[in-house]
Amino acid sequence: MSYNSLSTQYVRFHIQAENTIPNKTAKFTLLDLGCGTGGMYAYLRDNKYDNVTYTGIDIVPEMVAGARKNYPQADFRQANFVTDDIAEYDVICASGSLNIIFDKAENHKDYIQTVIQKMYDHSRAACAFNLLDKDSEFMYDQDPRFYYADKQEFLAYCRTLCPGAKLITGYLVNDFTIVMPKA
Repeated sequence: MSYNSLSTQYVRFHIQAENTIPNKTAKFTLLDLGCGTGGMYAYLRDNKYDNVTYTGIDIVPEMVAGARKNYPQADFRQANFVTDDIAEYDVICASGSLNIIFDKAENHKDYIQTVIQKMYDHSRAACAFNLLDKDSEFMYDQDPRFYYADKQEFLAYCRTLCPGAKLITGYLVNDFTIVMPKA
C-alpha cells in the first residue's frame, strides 16, 4: 500500500471520520475495507474515537497478519469484500484500497462500482471512500499499479445510489473522497 506518508494517510482518515461519524463519543460499528496493517484503527484510537467497534478486512494475508501484530486488541480478518458474506456496519470506509489495480486496468472501474454498491448496501449510516484524482498534477508518474479516477464520473454514479452523495476535494493534491450518507 502506498500512502506517501503517515501524515497524508491520517489526513485521508480524518476526512472520512469527520464526514461519517456523528461525534467521537457515539457508539458505532466501523468496517475498514482494505485495512492494510491497521492504520485507520490507529487513527481512531489516537484521536479518541473510544466507542467504535472496529473491524478491518483485507484480502492480502500478510496485511492482516501485520495488522494483528500491530494491534492485537482489534478485530482484523482476511476476507474478500466482493465475494464473501459481509455483515452490516454503521460506517464502512475504504481508504486507499480502491486505488490498487489487482486485475486488469480496463476492468477496475467496474470493480470499484461493484464495491461502492456493496459498501452502500451494507452500511447503516454512511460509507466513504477515496480515490486518486486523474486530474491531479501529482499522479505518481502514471504508475500502472494505481487507478486514477474521474471524480465527477464517480460522483454521478454514487448519486444514482445516494442522491445526497458528497464530493470532498482540496485536502490533498491528488485525492478526492466521496461520502454517501444514509439519512
